[in-house]
Amino acid sequence: MLKGNECLISTYALADIPLDEAVNHLINKGCKAIEIMCEGRHGELLDWPQERLNVLKQLGDENQIIWTIHAPIANLNLAAEEEELIQSNTELLLRTLQIAELLECAYVVLHPGELSRDKVDRDGASHEAALRIAAFLQEIVNETEGSQVILALENVPPYPGLLGTDSVFLKKVIHLVQSRRVKIVYDVGHMHLMGEGQCEQSFQSLLPFITSIHLSDNQGQHDDHLRLGAGTVPLKSVLAMANEYSYSGAWVLEMSNMNDIRLSQEWLGH
Repeated sequence: MLKGNECLISTYALADIPLDEAVNHLINKGCKAIEIMCEGRHGELLDWPQERLNVLKQLGDENQIIWTIHAPIANLNLAAEEEELIQSNTELLLRTLQIAELLECAYVVLHPGELSRDKVDRDGASHEAALRIAAFLQEIVNETEGSQVILALENVPPYPGLLGTDSVFLKKVIHLVQSRRVKIVYDVGHMHLMGEGQCEQSFQSLLPFITSIHLSDNQGQHDDHLRLGAGTVPLKSVLAMANEYSYSGAWVLEMSNMNDIRLSQEWLGH
């Protein structure tokens, strides 16, 4: 079975302290793989001057850290229609990718975006949004030609207006872009909220496109980010399917505190 020390640890577990303190804490705990959550306090990464980024790069090199980055959520809507928003989204994602290149990240995590309330129930709105997302990603791929960093779309919780909650939508975007650099981050906790059986079914459907798997648990009602084994997410089934498929991508522990990270690492070691 997958071991806890084989997982990246998301800085989400230390979201209440500055990013540099969070990173040093994880390294001091022996962590060798870190996913920086660029949301809330840790969004400061995108504002760091080059000198400070170089210090982070050196720290990672000295400690042999594997990095990935979760791009901002609140201020990055890949489905935006307004030119001003598209431009700000482009600048924000290009900045994220610039830092990802410096840190030699394999991928950057992206939420697909959302629809405004007046468009959620409009016929064809979801398809039109998929086309916009694909066009936006294609432009980013073109702008960063030569880069190896993967743009990884994450399935999100089934909350009103959010795009990318199901495997059909995500695969539609993947096929529209048709780039080896556009793949999927599969969040087991998010998909579990879609209903009984959806987690395994969607995982099997998306496996060929998955580059990273976010692990957390919940009771099927809310995105609680509980420690592994504390909820009803079919984690053992997912792990078994990944093993059977010879999955070789990343695994990320995304919990809200370090104690749950430790307990989840122990659970994975069983």
